[in-house]
Amino acid sequence: MLDFSDSIAAIATPPGRGGIAIVRISGNDALKIAQILTSPQALTSDDSQPAASAAPAASAESATAAESAVPNFKPRYAYFRKFYHGTEAVDEGVVLYFASPHSYTGEDVVELQGHGGNVAPQRVLSAVLALNKVAGIKVRMAEPGEFTRRAFLNGKMDLTAAEAVEDLISAGSDSAAKAALASLNGAFASRLEQLSNDLTQFRVRLEACLDFPEEHEDFFDSGKAGDELNHLQDLTAQAVTIAHQGIKLNEGARIVLAGQPNAGKSSLLNALAGTERAIVTNIPGTTRDVLTVNLEIGGIPVTITDTAGLRDQPSDEIEAIGIKRALDELKQADLILLMVDSSKPAYDTLEALKHIQKIFDNPKNLLVLRSKVDLPADEQTAALLNSEPLKNYEQIDTSTKTADGLDALRRKLHEILGVIPSEGVFSARRRHLSELQECAAALDRATQMLTMGDLVLTAREIALAQEHLGTITGKITSDDILGIIFSTFCIGK
Repeated sequence: MLDFSDSIAAIATPPGRGGIAIVRISGNDALKIAQILTSPQALTSDDSQPAASAAPAASAESATAAESAVPNFKPRYAYFRKFYHGTEAVDEGVVLYFASPHSYTGEDVVELQGHGGNVAPQRVLSAVLALNKVAGIKVRMAEPGEFTRRAFLNGKMDLTAAEAVEDLISAGSDSAAKAALASLNGAFASRLEQLSNDLTQFRVRLEACLDFPEEHEDFFDSGKAGDELNHLQDLTAQAVTIAHQGIKLNEGARIVLAGQPNAGKSSLLNALAGTERAIVTNIPGTTRDVLTVNLEIGGIPVTITDTAGLRDQPSDEIEAIGIKRALDELKQADLILLMVDSSKPAYDTLEALKHIQKIFDNPKNLLVLRSKVDLPADEQTAALLNSEPLKNYEQIDTSTKTADGLDALRRKLHEILGVIPSEGVFSARRRHLSELQECAAALDRATQMLTMGDLVLTAREIALAQEHLGTITGKITSDDILGIIFSTFCIGK
């Protein structure tokens, strides 16, 4: 159980070589820590005072001088200081103090901006943590996401904005970063709040029908209640659609290239990546392991994976391991590109499709790519492509040698994976989508109850719908949920 009365500290910048590293401190003792850290003095522990101040003062003048030596940091001013661990200077840099509640966490916050690298920031952090139980200070290492968790608990942001902090940091495309920033600035929360307010107004009118039926019976009898509820369902459906888009932006998509050996998978990977990432030869089975490249398609961060050719009889143990890894990748795919060499008898193509169908009974997100169309077509393969089951899938002719079909493929990938441009796209997570779907289900049940004339149960379902919205923003939550959410954050956030 975290003790939020403690002050916390952590390095807020990535490890490794760099010009600047930031050690962040938050809590009631943040300013006191900064004052001690920038004053050279020998320290003792167990709630004692710094050893230098424990010695009897020689005179009133020396006491006054010692007091004036303690730095007095004004909020939002930058001070260049040395950082000390006791009497030893461990670094130097800028001190920034943000007074509560005007800070990221809502508590007193100090940032120590020193030199980067692996050693210097750790020395500063060690000096901070060494002050625990010194001069009444309580400071410890921050847990992952604890700074942002404190910001949430102190009302500086709702839960969607808190999650957007992590989404912005890990954004894999420009569109994903824009969506995360929109959520951080409250776009998602505002939409949910407006929907919740509309549900409240609807509940109020339902309750009025129950308590004062003679005055409000027109709301129910005229069909206005049904019309308003249908409108609320439409608003929820819109939120679900946008949440789907937000998840695409947040999580990205996984495309897996599959097919018979030497079908042109590696050549296509290189063509899409615009660089020679995979080894290409005429020898079947050249690709033995999984190879991935990261691209952006339609604003979506996409991982494209080249896999070993699928066949029932691998040539050796290494190829067998590669095929197993290929099947593991297929299980996680959002889209499969099944490569078929149109110039050769496709004995292995049905084997490859059979492997895919073992994973997906009816793979909806599967494109068949007829590769090497610059070469004369094999009649048997052409017949195979025009018969069951391959003819049931959309097919695109491609040639990486002449670049034929590559633009058409890119357009198709954009169509399947890309975000539909719409106003108010925000970053979303699967828990958001789940709660919105539960909200929609509650409204469906409310519609059934309203049709039956049961206003009591209708009002109850509306209340349940609001609870699901509250779970998204954090108005209704639990410590367990918060722990799961913030555990994915960086330590310094």
